[in-house]
Amino acid sequence: MRLKAFFESLTREQRILVAAFVAINAFIFIVAVLLLSGDTPPEPLVWPDVGAPCEAYAAASFRQQNVAASVTITRAAMFVTIDGPSTQAWDVFSTTARLATVGCGPYNLVRVDVPDPDGRPNVRLIYELTGPELQAWLDGKSSDVDLAERMRRQVYQTAPQVTLTP
Repeated sequence: MRLKAFFESLTREQRILVAAFVAINAFIFIVAVLLLSGDTPPEPLVWPDVGAPCEAYAAASFRQQNVAASVTITRAAMFVTIDGPSTQAWDVFSTTARLATVGCGPYNLVRVDVPDPDGRPNVRLIYELTGPELQAWLDGKSSDVDLAERMRRQVYQTAPQVTLTP
């Protein structure tokens, strides 16, 4: 009832203006809906899964070196989580040279997640190197000491494991 009273209180010119405004907005809305619904979505790009064979090869290489680790490889990075001592990170870095020889890599980033070297519970350490830093080490252009100095480190704390009570 209020809308009718409001509409009747307007002058003839104002009513025409309001009606034109509503008509134009309705037209724009209908055209937008038709344009959006009529367009066919683009076909998704087919990306070959290059990570899976490389992950399998890396996991096999780690097993040969007695490194208990899980591997995730993306197009640009290799992420490794080690369940053994933190010194096994060096084995992971040296394995990247073998990966490159079978068409895996080089990776822009190699990140290795290891248990805390000091043995603190629920604490882990991440070692991170770029592909060029690692390649210089693999080519003998930098020493172990140089690589250790360039390595970025980040300590983080994990959530404590939940134990079920009877």
